[in-house]
Amino acid sequence: MASLGRDRRAGSKVRRVGVVVAIVLAIAFVVAQTSPLVRETVKPLRAGMDDIVVQSASAFQGKSKWSFGQDAKLKAENDELKLENRQLAVWRDTAISMSERMRRYEELLNLVGEPVPNGVSARVVTETDGPFAETRLANAGHRNGVEVGAIAVNKQGVVGRVIRVGNRSSRILLVSDFNSRVPVMGEISGIRAMLAGGRDRNYGQLIDKPEQDEFILGENLITTGEGNAFPRGLRVGVAYQQGTVWTARLALSEASLDFVRLLPPAPIPKPEDDDVVPVEPPPEGSDTE
Repeated sequence: MASLGRDRRAGSKVRRVGVVVAIVLAIAFVVAQTSPLVRETVKPLRAGMDDIVVQSASAFQGKSKWSFGQDAKLKAENDELKLENRQLAVWRDTAISMSERMRRYEELLNLVGEPVPNGVSARVVTETDGPFAETRLANAGHRNGVEVGAIAVNKQGVVGRVIRVGNRSSRILLVSDFNSRVPVMGEISGIRAMLAGGRDRNYGQLIDKPEQDEFILGENLITTGEGNAFPRGLRVGVAYQQGTVWTARLALSEASLDFVRLLPPAPIPKPEDDDVVPVEPPPEGSDTE
């Protein structure tokens, strides 16, 4: 019982000491808040802490604005691409519809189409010391039925044109040569231009464009048949835009140039060269059966 009494007195003493310490700390805190000397001492520390808090809040706010701005920009680009995709789909459907309609019109009108010539297959090799920069030699010539002006094509499209024929070989001037000129037009847009060779073997220049409208990026460029040198409708390349200048990505660059098909030229003859031969009436009294 005596030990229990001592424990109670000790606990009561500890509580009294705790209350006294709390009162002393409260008085010290009040004095620190009201004393000018203490305030001046603590003021720089408070100012530094305030600056840290403000800078942290500004940095977080700026980061949030940047993030939201990027999201808005990406969303705008995504919407623009979706709109462009829908427009291209409309162009595609329109082109398919017009192509089918054109075919039906040709059938109804009995329109005379381009003749399909029989060609000669030949192997071509590079010419190192020829008179032109971009030529190839083919191992087919006059004895194989090759003529000057024959069109050289591969599975991708027009490669060039025969400018010289020997007995067993021929020289092909490629469309990429500086001296080459091919009248072309857009397969969908119908815009016409002259395809000229340049310094780059993969690209050609589109010059002398009479229309003010522009090509459609990526559409096939085909021969127009103008100038009576190339038949109409042969693929030459793809419309390509470099900056503000329209060029052609040539078909001959899309596959290896080792074998070609030499198509005989099929120009439209002049009336003087293809005059009508009058049919003489049979003599009187002859049997016309």
